[in-house]
Amino acid sequence: MDESNGDDTVLDWAGAPSDFQAYGPGFLARTYLVDRALRRLRPDRLLDIGCGRGNVTVIAARHARQVIATDVAQDAVAATTALLATHAGAQAFVADNIAGDWGDVPNDQRRPFGCVLLSEVLEHLDDDVAALETCRELLTDNGCLLITVPANPALWTRWDDLAGHRRRYTKQELVSKLETAGFRVLQITSWGFPLTGWLARRGARMRSRRLDEEHAGGEVPAALRRILPLASIAFKIAARVEPLLSFLDRGDGYVVLAQRDPVTR
Repeated sequence: MDESNGDDTVLDWAGAPSDFQAYGPGFLARTYLVDRALRRLRPDRLLDIGCGRGNVTVIAARHARQVIATDVAQDAVAATTALLATHAGAQAFVADNIAGDWGDVPNDQRRPFGCVLLSEVLEHLDDDVAALETCRELLTDNGCLLITVPANPALWTRWDDLAGHRRRYTKQELVSKLETAGFRVLQITSWGFPLTGWLARRGARMRSRRLDEEHAGGEVPAALRRILPLASIAFKIAARVEPLLSFLDRGDGYVVLAQRDPVTR
């Protein structure tokens, strides 16, 4: 999705995530938790709102029989479509579900979903509670919402500005907003402590500095591009260990699984 925060220097959809997102410590930490949750859920139909490049959509497609991915940016949908080429039953469309715009999604695919996925989307929205309420209406009676968001306002960096973030969440705020929107939180896990979050913040500072300086080599240095695939092996190991420390609530983000409250609103 397009990013804009009123600053002279902002990211278009392709700026965040970068081409190397899938190797990053933050991405690997939170998507390990996303993959684990979806492996348990095995939803029949899943809607991925704000799919971006499709790196998380591909993970969802491993576990759901049918995946509909949407984004407001045509280039994002094209990238996601390319990644989904080998996943039967997974498609991407230009649409803005939060605004009630289904775009090119076929009418017969607009019925309620067993799972709605919002990966690094909610923090971009001015009215996040209204967006959550919209997601609730897109779910079946016992459907689940799976979200990832950045945590801890004290960790705000220049990268949050560049990415168009409106907020970082505390656990209390996030749970409260989900309950207000008609959800029951089943699980909330903090990711990133002690290693992957620290590395992700260092990377964010480097990327924002290079973008501010309009560095000719792009936001990721050539040397780092070469070693990231190898380093990602260590990041994956850390991602599997760090959830044991989630109770300390010192991470850089949350992965939340919530269920639609059956009480009529």
